[in-house]
Amino acid sequence: MGSDRFSELSDLESGNRSDDSEEDTEPEPDPEPEPEPETEPETESTTPEPESQTVATTGDIHETAFNYDEAKQSPIYARPSTWEEYDDALELDIERSLRKQDVRNASKRELHDATLRLAAENPELVAEKLLEARREG
Repeated sequence: MGSDRFSELSDLESGNRSDDSEEDTEPEPDPEPEPEPETEPETESTTPEPESQTVATTGDIHETAFNYDEAKQSPIYARPSTWEEYDDALELDIERSLRKQDVRNASKRELHDATLRLAAENPELVAEKLLEARREG
């Protein structure tokens, strides 16, 4: 039913065009806009990286560990209170610890990558935290 309405609309539109013009030729319809070139996801702009950042050579703690292009973005679902705790830990504790080692350019992707690697290396602890939350909930 929905497609019939659109086809009727197209017929009406083309009929109006031929009625409006006295010549046999119809003006060319505006070409459809070309698709925009693919760009990187907008989320990159939320964590801007200085242009001078490059991938670290072996052992260089003052350069990022990997480029943005090498990262996989995937949603992580957590309660707001957990996100707040996590953000506080990143900003107050982890980044302070890194600054003590003269690292001031830690990117969010590196911090998230380290967090996920920590979880992957400690599956028992992750399971324990899940069970703890269920018992409290």
